[in-house]
Amino acid sequence: MKKDEALSISNPRLLSAAYFGLLAIIITIMIDTALYSMGIKQLLPTYQAVLLATVFAACFGAIFGEKIIYTPTPYRRKAFLWGFFMVLAALPFYDIFFLYLLNQYHPKVLDGLSLGNIFLSYLVIIFYSFALAGLWLAIAAGFAAMYLRGHIVYDILHSKNDKLKEPHGAEAIKVKHHTVHKTK
Repeated sequence: MKKDEALSISNPRLLSAAYFGLLAIIITIMIDTALYSMGIKQLLPTYQAVLLATVFAACFGAIFGEKIIYTPTPYRRKAFLWGFFMVLAALPFYDIFFLYLLNQYHPKVLDGLSLGNIFLSYLVIIFYSFALAGLWLAIAAGFAAMYLRGHIVYDILHSKNDKLKEPHGAEAIKVKHHTVHKTK
């Protein structure tokens, strides 16, 4: 049986963190643009939303990266599920920091609330983040994890092998060596 070369890639956590971090930047900008074009007021400035999403996507991409990339064949279902669960695990932590940043930019939101009411607000934010964005975002992350495991890993491995090969027609190129003479 042929060994799967994707299981030998080095730094799967770094690769996954960079991949999901870049996807978070793109998705967050797309969502902010779509909401802005519909006339919905931004709760956080765009740079804060992008930074928050990127940090959490990269962190959870690093945590789940080894499990996604080192999934043995047939990998599609398991890679999808790891990407799906990655988003479901990240959303509650994202929501905590979202609530904190929301309080920084809109201090009247949590002004005068007791700890129990703040916790209740957090639960409402979790519910709405799962209901409005969590499910489709988890599905998208599952497909992104499948693409990472099935295509990007192999592209990286094959690009490393392509660099080791001579370029086409390299044998026809001859380099002339010149001697440098010192003058007095």
